[in-house]
Amino acid sequence: MPVFTLSFCAVIIIIYILDTVFLIPETADVTLKEKLFTGHNKGYINRALHLSDKKIKKGEVWRLVSSELLHVGTPHIITNTIAMLIAGWAVESVIGSVKTLICFAGASLISGLFMAFVYKLHEGEGASPGIFGLIAVFVILAVKNGTVLFSAVPVYALIILAVYTAIGLFGGKTTLCEHLSGFAGGLLTGLLLTRGM
Repeated sequence: MPVFTLSFCAVIIIIYILDTVFLIPETADVTLKEKLFTGHNKGYINRALHLSDKKIKKGEVWRLVSSELLHVGTPHIITNTIAMLIAGWAVESVIGSVKTLICFAGASLISGLFMAFVYKLHEGEGASPGIFGLIAVFVILAVKNGTVLFSAVPVYALIILAVYTAIGLFGGKTTLCEHLSGFAGGLLTGLLLTRGM
């Protein structure tokens, strides 16, 4: 059972609902449409956890990975949850929950460091760098096993993951940098944790 994957998906959904609908400062001007569909970044949780080069340099280092818990807009949370369920399930079924968590966190950290100190991103949210890290681990496992069908994940789900990956490479410069740095972090941690498999 993919304990990490399911737990992470539950947490990001709960945080999204709380921060988008309920935990909003009274002074914030948020419409019903923003609360239900397009999203906003005005919630208390987002303010405390989003990636910010300036705030990280002031000592708020948790933001290097905590931004993975945040999403802006219903399409954002839905697509990332689906991709996480597929990539996480495939990887976790082979290397286990702890190693999957380490790969996800490692990819998130490497991406966070790159985006904060090289790209100098002022505000970023989303689990996609960690997900792209798991996609990198998926590629490693597929190569080692000689097939993409190394797990119980059905073919249609792998097609959905391939589409998610392709679309994620054409979302603009910032998105591309986040995803590629997450993928690189996943390759690094994945190669270290799958040696001898």
